[in-house]
Amino acid sequence: MKVKIMGSGCPTCKALYEKVKKLAEEGKIEATVEYSSDINELINEGVMGSPAIMIDGKIVKVGKVSDEQLYKILGIN
Repeated sequence: MKVKIMGSGCPTCKALYEKVKKLAEEGKIEATVEYSSDINELINEGVMGSPAIMIDGKIVKVGKVSDEQLYKILGIN
């Protein structure tokens, strides 16, 4: 799967990206992980908040996310 974290470049957005990247590096998810701080990309996707999680081209969550929510979104038991 392709996971993209989109945000303004704030610490919350960057921390979420690092967390998802670490999950992939540890083999807990099979994914390529990207980060975008391009505000125009957020606007084009219709996202009015951040961070946003996009999986395979679809926005699945906007705003702060707990570890439990993140694991559910990523399919980690």
